[in-house]
Amino acid sequence: MIARLLLIVSVVFAASGQVLFKKGMNSLADLSFSGGIMNLLKTLVTVVFSPIVFSGLVLYALSTVLWLVALSKTDLNVAYPFTALTFILVMAASYFLFSEQLPVNRLVGGGIICLGIIITSIK
Repeated sequence: MIARLLLIVSVVFAASGQVLFKKGMNSLADLSFSGGIMNLLKTLVTVVFSPIVFSGLVLYALSTVLWLVALSKTDLNVAYPFTALTFILVMAASYFLFSEQLPVNRLVGGGIICLGIIITSIK
Protein backbone atom coordinates (compact mmCIF):
# COMPACT_ATOMS: atom_id res chain seq x y z
CA MET A 1 0.00 0.00 0.00
CA ILE A 2 2.77 2.47 0.92
CA ALA A 3 4.60 1.65 -2.32
CA ARG A 4 1.57 2.60 -4.41
CA LEU A 5 1.16 5.85 -2.52
CA LEU A 6 4.83 6.65 -3.12
CA LEU A 7 4.40 5.81 -6.80
CA ILE A 8 1.38 8.08 -7.15
CA VAL A 9 3.09 10.99 -5.40
CA SER A 10 6.18 10.41 -7.55
CA VAL A 11 4.04 10.56 -10.70
CA VAL A 12 2.28 13.75 -9.53
CA PHE A 13 5.64 15.39 -8.81
CA ALA A 14 7.05 14.31 -12.19
CA ALA A 15 3.99 15.65 -14.05
CA SER A 16 4.09 18.87 -12.03
CA GLY A 17 7.76 19.24 -12.90
CA GLN A 18 6.94 18.90 -16.60
CA VAL A 19 4.21 21.53 -16.31
CA LEU A 20 6.63 23.90 -14.58
CA PHE A 21 9.22 23.23 -17.30
CA LYS A 22 6.68 24.28 -19.93
CA LYS A 23 5.54 27.33 -17.97
CA GLY A 24 9.12 28.37 -17.36
CA MET A 25 10.14 27.95 -20.98
CA ASN A 26 7.08 29.92 -22.10
CA SER A 27 8.26 32.78 -19.90
CA LEU A 28 11.76 32.54 -21.42
CA ALA A 29 10.54 32.36 -25.01
CA ASP A 30 13.09 34.86 -26.37
CA LEU A 31 16.09 32.62 -25.63
CA SER A 32 18.55 31.68 -28.34
CA PHE A 33 20.16 28.25 -28.41
CA SER A 34 22.62 29.22 -31.13
CA GLY A 35 25.63 31.51 -31.48
CA GLY A 36 28.49 29.48 -30.11
CA ILE A 37 29.33 27.54 -27.00
CA MET A 38 29.49 30.55 -24.66
CA ASN A 39 26.03 31.73 -25.69
CA LEU A 40 24.71 28.18 -25.29
CA LEU A 41 26.18 27.92 -21.78
CA LYS A 42 24.75 31.32 -20.83
CA THR A 43 21.33 30.26 -22.14
CA LEU A 44 21.46 26.96 -20.24
CA VAL A 45 22.34 28.75 -16.99
CA THR A 46 19.48 31.20 -17.60
CA VAL A 47 17.07 28.31 -18.16
CA VAL A 48 18.19 26.16 -15.22
CA PHE A 49 18.18 29.04 -12.74
CA SER A 50 14.86 30.48 -13.86
CA PRO A 51 12.72 30.18 -10.70
CA ILE A 52 9.94 28.29 -12.47
CA VAL A 53 12.22 25.84 -14.29
CA PHE A 54 14.33 25.38 -11.17
CA SER A 55 11.15 24.55 -9.20
CA GLY A 56 10.32 21.95 -11.86
CA LEU A 57 13.80 20.46 -11.47
CA VAL A 58 13.32 20.24 -7.70
CA LEU A 59 9.98 18.47 -8.11
CA TYR A 60 11.53 16.12 -10.65
CA ALA A 61 14.36 15.33 -8.24
CA LEU A 62 11.86 14.66 -5.44
CA SER A 63 9.92 12.46 -7.82
CA THR A 64 13.06 10.45 -8.47
CA VAL A 65 13.77 10.01 -4.76
CA LEU A 66 10.21 8.81 -4.13
CA TRP A 67 10.47 6.50 -7.14
CA LEU A 68 13.64 4.94 -5.73
CA VAL A 69 12.03 4.42 -2.32
CA ALA A 70 8.96 2.87 -3.97
CA LEU A 71 11.19 0.54 -5.99
CA SER A 72 12.75 -0.67 -2.77
CA LYS A 73 9.27 -1.72 -1.62
CA THR A 74 7.76 -3.30 -4.74
CA ASP A 75 8.63 -5.09 -7.96
CA LEU A 76 9.64 -3.05 -10.98
CA ASN A 77 6.97 -4.70 -13.13
CA VAL A 78 4.36 -3.50 -10.63
CA ALA A 79 5.78 0.01 -10.33
CA TYR A 80 6.61 0.84 -13.91
CA PRO A 81 3.06 1.02 -15.34
CA PHE A 82 2.38 3.88 -12.93
CA THR A 83 4.77 6.06 -14.94
CA ALA A 84 2.15 6.11 -17.70
CA LEU A 85 -0.03 8.19 -15.39
CA THR A 86 2.43 11.03 -15.98
CA PHE A 87 1.23 11.17 -19.58
CA ILE A 88 -2.39 11.45 -18.43
CA LEU A 89 -1.68 14.17 -15.86
CA VAL A 90 0.46 16.21 -18.26
CA MET A 91 -2.18 15.88 -20.96
CA ALA A 92 -4.90 17.16 -18.58
CA ALA A 93 -2.68 19.98 -17.31
CA SER A 94 -1.78 21.06 -20.84
CA TYR A 95 -5.49 21.34 -21.64
CA PHE A 96 -6.53 23.18 -18.47
CA LEU A 97 -3.45 25.33 -17.83
CA PHE A 98 -2.14 26.05 -21.33
CA SER A 99 -5.40 25.75 -23.34
CA GLU A 100 -3.78 23.16 -25.61
CA GLN A 101 -6.06 21.13 -27.84
CA LEU A 102 -6.87 17.49 -27.05
CA PRO A 103 -7.86 15.69 -30.22
CA VAL A 104 -10.04 12.60 -29.96
CA ASN A 105 -7.16 10.24 -30.74
CA ARG A 106 -5.21 11.55 -27.72
CA LEU A 107 -8.26 11.18 -25.48
CA VAL A 108 -8.81 7.62 -26.69
CA GLY A 109 -5.11 6.85 -26.19
CA GLY A 110 -5.28 8.29 -22.68
CA GLY A 111 -8.29 6.11 -21.92
CA ILE A 112 -6.43 3.04 -23.16
CA ILE A 113 -3.47 3.95 -20.96
CA CYS A 114 -5.76 4.26 -17.93
CA LEU A 115 -7.34 0.91 -18.72
CA GLY A 116 -3.90 -0.65 -19.07
CA ILE A 117 -2.81 0.71 -15.70
CA ILE A 118 -5.95 -0.68 -14.07
CA ILE A 119 -5.47 -4.10 -15.69
CA THR A 120 -1.79 -4.34 -14.78
CA SER A 121 -2.39 -3.31 -11.17
CA ILE A 122 -5.02 -6.00 -10.51
CA LYS A 123 -3.57 -8.81 -8.43
